[in-house]
Amino acid sequence: MPAFHNLKSFNRGARSMTKAKQGKVEAVEKETVKAPGRVPEKYFVVDTSALEYGMDVFEKLRQGGRNCVLIPYATWEELDSHKTGNDFKADIARSVIRNVRNLFRAKDHSVRFFSYDFTLAKDADLTIDKNDHCIIATALNARKKLHNAKVILVTQDAALETLALNFGMDVQSVKMDETEVKPPHIPRTTINLQRNWISEKTFPLKLPEAKLAAQLGHVRLNEGIVCYCDLDGVWGPAFAAVRKGDYFRIVEKDIHLLGIRPRSNNGDTNWGQFIAMDLLRDMSVPLVALTGKAGTAKTFLSLLAAFEQASHYRQILVSRATIHLGNKDRLGYSPGDIDAKMKPWMHPIYDNINAIKELVDEKMKDKINEWLTNGKIEMMDLDKIRGRSIQKCFVIVDEIQNLPPSHVKAIATRGGEGTKMVFTGDFSYDQIDVPWLDERSNGLSVLNAKMAGSRLFGSVHLDQAIRSELTKEILERW
Repeated sequence: MPAFHNLKSFNRGARSMTKAKQGKVEAVEKETVKAPGRVPEKYFVVDTSALEYGMDVFEKLRQGGRNCVLIPYATWEELDSHKTGNDFKADIARSVIRNVRNLFRAKDHSVRFFSYDFTLAKDADLTIDKNDHCIIATALNARKKLHNAKVILVTQDAALETLALNFGMDVQSVKMDETEVKPPHIPRTTINLQRNWISEKTFPLKLPEAKLAAQLGHVRLNEGIVCYCDLDGVWGPAFAAVRKGDYFRIVEKDIHLLGIRPRSNNGDTNWGQFIAMDLLRDMSVPLVALTGKAGTAKTFLSLLAAFEQASHYRQILVSRATIHLGNKDRLGYSPGDIDAKMKPWMHPIYDNINAIKELVDEKMKDKINEWLTNGKIEMMDLDKIRGRSIQKCFVIVDEIQNLPPSHVKAIATRGGEGTKMVFTGDFSYDQIDVPWLDERSNGLSVLNAKMAGSRLFGSVHLDQAIRSELTKEILERW
């Protein structure tokens, strides 16, 4: 991004700023950080990745005026460049800009623009041609001018955080959505059951043995467990079960989707797939998250469930978060209409559809081809979901670990009556392509944390790679 230009208030970006101009900047800043009445508890210097992490970040940092948000001009310029368009990032940028404008109109001192000191920046070997350096220099200047005040740089960018720590600065990421962020219980909960506790393919949450009852107490609604029992006269893992209120529903041993049963590559029962199939077929659970590494059949199972239940839904909508891989809109640079632009990004979806067509009968294969032709199956651009109310659709969004929580929330809340949404992804650090998201702050992890325990949400971690023996071997060794 080019260096700053034409910012009348402080003219911060020009290399040739005179001492007189620098003095005016310092005089104005000296006034702007003096909030009348209460002294701010903290001063937050923010970068763009922090402000664009979610709609409510700006207000949560302000805490109703208890804190002061200092906006470097580098941050403001980036926000301004992101405000055009119809994507989620543009929506958040416009929201932040409006909030700042309204606070300035109200003469609210809890938000201020802040520049850097050229001499201070030069002494620190920082160059004003780099936005990250401008932001660091601004934070250093704020720390110098505010003396004993608590100055904190807020960023989701690991590189910027590391640079700030090198200068001995206090740094934090946006933590509001990270409270109690935990994946589904891994390893999966197991329980020992006696046959006489089981009735009509269910068993109670409160078992006769207090120790076992306590063991089940932490299991969330719609979470799956593995049950050991001697149903067949031999003690061992007998079936999976899913918690439904004050009882557990046993998953059918012959469960399948389009005739395709749970698969395993190592001879051990793939209990994760049993539980996933059960939740995907359960119309009382409109939101399901499937997590797991490559080759564990997250997308494959989701598509199977959509095709098997197609008669219950008006349309099957499929999308992938990696359309904006690395937080860059690459669709606009591709030739053709939106379908042509999206096709390269949707190849993994088509690969799974083709794999399904190889496994089903000719009648179902013809139906799938017809649905692809007549629009029953639609490949959806995530940015076009904004403002929609999606009624009676089966929605699959792949790779959501590459979306911030605010985007996942925006997508999930588009679901209307009769719609089922399935979000898939892998929250391993090496599968997150957006530089300012990590294992805790990504949309998949936060979705699991926020929705865990809801009767409308179920989450399953798939832990067996079934794509091929080679995939399994690589994942075990690497």
